[in-house]
Amino acid sequence: MNSPFRYLLLPFAWLYGIGVIIRNKLFDWQILKPTSFDLPVIGIGNLSAGGTGKTPTAEYVLKLLLENGYSPALLSRGYGRKTRGFLEVMTDSSSVKVGDEPYQVKRKFPDVYVTVCEDRVVGVENIMYLKPETDVIVLDDSFQHRKIKPGFNILLTDYNHPYYNDLLLPAGMLREPISGRKRANVILVTKCPEDIDDQAKVKIKTKLKVSKNQKAYFTSIAYQPLQNAFNEDIMPLNELTKFKALLFTGIANTAPLEQFLHQKNIDFKIIKYPDHHQFSKTEAENIISEWKNVPGNDKILLTTEKDWRRMEGTEQAGLYAGLPLYFLPIAMQGNPTEMLIFDKTLIEYVQRNSAGS
Repeated sequence: MNSPFRYLLLPFAWLYGIGVIIRNKLFDWQILKPTSFDLPVIGIGNLSAGGTGKTPTAEYVLKLLLENGYSPALLSRGYGRKTRGFLEVMTDSSSVKVGDEPYQVKRKFPDVYVTVCEDRVVGVENIMYLKPETDVIVLDDSFQHRKIKPGFNILLTDYNHPYYNDLLLPAGMLREPISGRKRANVILVTKCPEDIDDQAKVKIKTKLKVSKNQKAYFTSIAYQPLQNAFNEDIMPLNELTKFKALLFTGIANTAPLEQFLHQKNIDFKIIKYPDHHQFSKTEAENIISEWKNVPGNDKILLTTEKDWRRMEGTEQAGLYAGLPLYFLPIAMQGNPTEMLIFDKTLIEYVQRNSAGS
């Protein structure tokens, strides 16, 4: 929100901020007592209202834990789902029932115990009871959920929209004051340009106000080969230049994706919908009609992995059957040296807090 009119909302933002500060102080002073658990709990979250790359970060952390021999579970709120309570996410679940992001994680990591529950304490208790072999829990979007206390907090902030340039809701996108950063063990600056230099990193760290007991690392989006939505076909990214693409998506911030496609000299047109948008049959028909009007024969339909997982298995998804619809997976990457340190820090925390250690 960059409109000058946002400053008219500052009084409401101050009132909101006062309420959040009081709530946080009640937890800090132990008047409201957070729940801790006898196993490692890793929290991933942000200060802003979405769009910082929590899902790629959660996938990175899960992959790291699996590679180191752990049996992790993921607990998410399941934003956008039409259900309530604790649910296990299955590979054939519907995103309407469990949320698009948990479903995406389950499809990518079928052996990981993925769950959703709006009450994080109840969620962790259910995981420990139903899946006792779980030895580490990853909490998705947990930073403001103070009723549970992760042993290790990862705070994300978008390079293009860092928290130090933002305002509290409703004047900006911050869900709590930037003083909340102090609860983080690690701050990840996400969606950075791949060629970010050390001088820029130093300036950003200063503005982030990274304390002596915190570390900050810089990551970027790694776009993966395209996957056909209906079969196992993979398209290398360099082949995308052969086609005109109609891109449709409902994600919080399309700027990095659009920038990537422009840099790759991809001829594309984009149709944007709100974040977590549930595509209707009419919208699918309109998208297909728009695609058919793209001139030429060398053309494809393109969407994000999160958008496809939200549609997969629905009636409207079936309308695309037989059409060249591809989705573009992403992953988190960073400077190899920095990421080795991040990996080591995270695994050492898990080792120190595992049963029998």
